[in-house]
Amino acid sequence: MDIKKLSLMLLAIIAVGCSPKIRSNLANTSFSALESKEEILVLDTNEKVPESSQFVGDLKIGDSGFSTDCGYTKVIDEAKIAARKSGANLVHLTEVKKPNFGSTCYRIKAKLYKNVNTEVLTKLSENNKLENKSRLPSNADYAVVYFYRPKNFAGSLIGYKIRMDDDTVIGRARNGEKFEYKITDFGEHEFWAKTESKSSVILNVGKGQEYFIRCGINIGIAVGKPELYLIENETGISEYEAVEIK
Repeated sequence: MDIKKLSLMLLAIIAVGCSPKIRSNLANTSFSALESKEEILVLDTNEKVPESSQFVGDLKIGDSGFSTDCGYTKVIDEAKIAARKSGANLVHLTEVKKPNFGSTCYRIKAKLYKNVNTEVLTKLSENNKLENKSRLPSNADYAVVYFYRPKNFAGSLIGYKIRMDDDTVIGRARNGEKFEYKITDFGEHEFWAKTESKSSVILNVGKGQEYFIRCGINIGIAVGKPELYLIENETGISEYEAVEIK
């Protein structure tokens, strides 16, 4: 085998290893895959599934043991992809495990459903937008990015600086602490941290919007690796408020 083919195989193995582990068990395979323009709606664990929905199957997304790209947004996106392939347009989360000592990944269990009632789907979509709507005043001429690091024993003594774009330090991510950063320079910005390796989130910051970035630490060779995850507002608000102010 030549070097080029070997390199491509290694890259493929690394890519698969970095992704979450996805398992699906379809009870109904009669539905065709959905087109990319069709919206996939995610229902939280406390939301009820509309009565007019048809059960499609079960879905589980976990940690492969080598997963690194497994933040909340990534896991939900993978759930939507799996739903789209199965023909389902509703993802009902039944269990959500946050990063902890055992895993730095978000892990979920969900049930997939198909609903063709336009009125029901429109209402669910509108409710989802309201739940993730910014809480800032309608005339706010700024945006706010919230950074928080839930308390965790693993890597608890390790803190790191949060930087924006080139090398501007805007705060520190310490175990069990949080801070907010008000910004008036709208457009694309990179928020990042680095110890042994770099982790970053790129935001297209808009006026009057709120953004939530969950910070963590993963096992490294010497000092640990920072992890930054963009979290949707509804989840980010509850997780941010659960972190005590120091």
